[in-house]
Amino acid sequence: MVKACSELTKSPCAGIQAIGKRDMEARGSSDEAWVEFTLCTFAEAKDASTTMQDLAEHKRKDNAEYGEPAKPVTVDADADETRAMQDGDYFDVVMRIRAVVAHLHASDAQLGNVEYAVKVQIARVKSVSNGVKPDR
Repeated sequence: MVKACSELTKSPCAGIQAIGKRDMEARGSSDEAWVEFTLCTFAEAKDASTTMQDLAEHKRKDNAEYGEPAKPVTVDADADETRAMQDGDYFDVVMRIRAVVAHLHASDAQLGNVEYAVKVQIARVKSVSNGVKPDR
């Protein structure tokens, strides 16, 4: 698990507890929107913060390797820490919610739809961390 986290985030991933990834396509949409969510849970918020910053920096540098650097964008998110960037039709939003790092990668999506997906993800993480099953 540490190896998978480190490869993804370019961080040591100290205190990693679990990692998961899910992708989805927008249904009923005229665009070709696609979103991938990655969650990493940690034993301590400080470890999550370090990994979150490392992942955000990795994404910024990774985008710059293929041309223009990604531009920072403001995303209205209720996370403890957030870094968001846009590179053409691609968005990367890296957030920390308590001891969880959430990364959203979207392509062919509008900023408003990305912001909505971010808010849904944050709400789900907070529900789970409060002991509530989010699908109920």
